[in-house]
Amino acid sequence: MVRVLEEDPFINEKHYASKPLYAALVPDEIFKGSHFERRFVTPFGQVWEKLAEVVALEAHGNCQLGHRINGTVNQESLRRIQEILNQLEHGKGKDRKKPNWVKN
Repeated sequence: MVRVLEEDPFINEKHYASKPLYAALVPDEIFKGSHFERRFVTPFGQVWEKLAEVVALEAHGNCQLGHRINGTVNQESLRRIQEILNQLEHGKGKDRKKPNWVKN
C-alpha cells in the first residue's frame, strides 16, 4: 500500500502528458483504479509462483521455474482436452461438469 499510495501514486498531470488521448476520452477515476490495481496485484504474481514452487517440491520433489517444454500434442488429445474444457466452462445447470482429476 505504501508503494501504491506514497511511492508511486497516480498523478493526473503525468497521466495527461504520457497518454493525452486516453486522458481526454476516459475519466481519471478509471485510470486511477487501473494504476492502483497493477501496482497492488503485480507483486502477488511472484507470491503465487513461489507458492506453486513450494507445493511442487513438497508433492513431487521437483520444480523448475521458467522451464520450457517443446513437443507435439496429437489431434485426439487436443480434441479430448477441448471436450473437457467445454464441459467445464460451458455446461448449463446440471450439465456443467466439475473437475475430476482422477478420471480425466
